[in-house]
Amino acid sequence: MNIRTLSLLFTLMGVMAFWPQESLAQGASKSHGPPPWAPAHGYRAKTRQVYFPEHNFYFDVQKGTYIYFNNGKWEVSVKLPTLFAGINLRQAVQVELELNTDRPQLYNRDHIATYSKPKGNSGNGNKGKSGSGKKGHY
Repeated sequence: MNIRTLSLLFTLMGVMAFWPQESLAQGASKSHGPPPWAPAHGYRAKTRQVYFPEHNFYFDVQKGTYIYFNNGKWEVSVKLPTLFAGINLRQAVQVELELNTDRPQLYNRDHIATYSKPKGNSGNGNKGKSGSGKKGHY
């Protein structure tokens, strides 16, 4: 190899070192990642939806959508609905659901019965596994 070829080779290697990684892999898509309230380690592979029992709405992990009841019907939104804007989702009780459906609201009555905190219960009712979900703060 002559000096010109070596110079060109080192120049190309230098350019590739600073090239964005997304463009180096064919078909790579830029991920926007989980919502800011999601745990740093991510969700378990089986988790499909997260249910917020104190506020009675869902987040579909796979689709990145919120499912909530508003004005007598269930709605879906890619953004957190303004109805829940004042809620600190990092502190809210979350239940990881392992339902094989994209319509968890069909089981909403069961979720309310299973995960709602009974009135007057001052104990720690937000931990443990029950039914098809894991309840707790994440």
